[in-house]
Amino acid sequence: MQPSIIEQVSTKKKRLAITINIATGSHVPNAMLDLLRKHGVREATFFLTGMWVKANPGIARRIKKMGFEIASHGHQHKNYTTKTNAWIEKDILTAQKYIYRATGVKPRMIRTPSGDIDMRVARKLQSLKQTIVHWDTDSLDWKLQDINHIVRRVVPCARPGSIVLLHACDPWTQSLKAVPLILSGLKKRGFKFVSVSQLLSVNDHARLK
Repeated sequence: MQPSIIEQVSTKKKRLAITINIATGSHVPNAMLDLLRKHGVREATFFLTGMWVKANPGIARRIKKMGFEIASHGHQHKNYTTKTNAWIEKDILTAQKYIYRATGVKPRMIRTPSGDIDMRVARKLQSLKQTIVHWDTDSLDWKLQDINHIVRRVVPCARPGSIVLLHACDPWTQSLKAVPLILSGLKKRGFKFVSVSQLLSVNDHARLK
């Protein structure tokens, strides 16, 4: 059976998943959590690297305490297509160990570092019982400095069942400036924010890569 990479969910309901990758720092991650609370966002999915959780267990626990879904972004944030299956397995299990140690969550959902994946990697992740979740709406907030450009990549492009990719990593403070505009813009369009798991539970068919 061919492995699945979930990018978007087929639904007529105006639901979408806000997903946030974290791999570095403490200032932007904490500030992002403050922003989500300020804007009344109660559901989102955070993809965390094991190395980041090891260095910032308190913030990881804060994410869990705020009720957000926790998933894996690998351990070392290295491109999996350049690594052996044995290396990938060790990376996945190490990330699980640190995430579980800090939060009590053993993630079964993964977003590969940098979105780097091929069929071999997908099969390996499937063998480890990992659900692979990528995105269909990419803010490029890690790269772009123009706040309006970041917002325009999300608000007009999102659709029912979208999975939106954001980051909360130092030193990318532009994410903090863009997120309030993204959230308010999506709310004006009538969207409700849910976790990836919640989105999958309402799908007719997930759009697969």
